[in-house]
Amino acid sequence: MLYGHYEKTVDRESAYEKLKARAAQVPEQPSEAQEGSWTDVLTGSAGKRGRSREGIVESMAKSAARAIGSQLGRQIMRGLFGSMTGGTTRRRR
Repeated sequence: MLYGHYEKTVDRESAYEKLKARAAQVPEQPSEAQEGSWTDVLTGSAGKRGRSREGIVESMAKSAARAIGSQLGRQIMRGLFGSMTGGTTRRRR
């Protein structure tokens, strides 16, 4: 019963062969290093598939905001815990 079904040899196209054929059809595009300009590096750009890449300026702004936010949060928490425990204030020299 199974012999009749499996006796035929079928040579299907593999995924590798399909991708190779698809790559041959698509014209070669310039690499990302050739496409980008200094403004893309500094301010960021939209990459393939709509993903955005943050630039140096945006990265620095995020880092600075994160540092300021954590320092401010730390000072607020010290103030709250200090007032709850009745601690003394720190004097600057």
